[in-house]
Amino acid sequence: MDPARAEPVRATTVRYPTSGGGFLRYALVRRDSIVATMPTGEGQMQVLGRTAYVTISWIATDTGTRITAQVDSLVADSGLTSFTASLDSARGLRWTALRIPSGHLTTVSTGRGSLVGDQIRDQVHLLFPVLPATGAHPGESWTDSTTRPTRVSAFEANETALTSSVAATTLTSGNLLEIATVRMRRASGEGTQFNQAMTVQATGTDSLTYRLAADGRVIDVVGNRNTDLVVQLPSIGQSVPAHESSLLRMTLLR
Repeated sequence: MDPARAEPVRATTVRYPTSGGGFLRYALVRRDSIVATMPTGEGQMQVLGRTAYVTISWIATDTGTRITAQVDSLVADSGLTSFTASLDSARGLRWTALRIPSGHLTTVSTGRGSLVGDQIRDQVHLLFPVLPATGAHPGESWTDSTTRPTRVSAFEANETALTSSVAATTLTSGNLLEIATVRMRRASGEGTQFNQAMTVQATGTDSLTYRLAADGRVIDVVGNRNTDLVVQLPSIGQSVPAHESSLLRMTLLR
């Protein structure tokens, strides 16, 4: 018998807790680069970036975990002082949700919405990857589909996403399981700006890498979000295509 032989990696199971509770504090970083092509053919580019500090409290049961997320503070990237006013609408925002054992967040509610607030809400959704019913093991792969409200540029929309996840075959330093996830999504919505009705259609891909502890704590998430969208103005028969590229990072602080 080889005394140095390691235990099989499948001995590690990552699953969300079914009892207990606590508090987790995350830094949610998002940096966006948006390029729009105007009807004149002129291209317009906008760069935005911020870090949201969010406290998440949770109470778990066999049937699901009650999640509350609150925005404690927001900081715009250096050099983006004009963006600071937009952050004010999201400060202090609070969401409640039920996370079912697989990781889906349901019945997300908040008192008010805003552009930045909805973007943070979407990041909170991404913070909890969907796991197999029996937990995630090294070397496994699985798929999932979801439909939920989202934010596409300045528009509230409904999103349908197909997610494919693959767990690494070995654990990283600290006995963490790395999970690579790709979300293929479609979304559509409508709204009014400058007294004109507008619609938006979007397709996109999220490529995210998670590191999770065995007790379901997400230690960090890093990845990219790419979205192609078309804003249509039916009253004047014009459309504006755009591409949005986003860097996402969520890090557990304590």
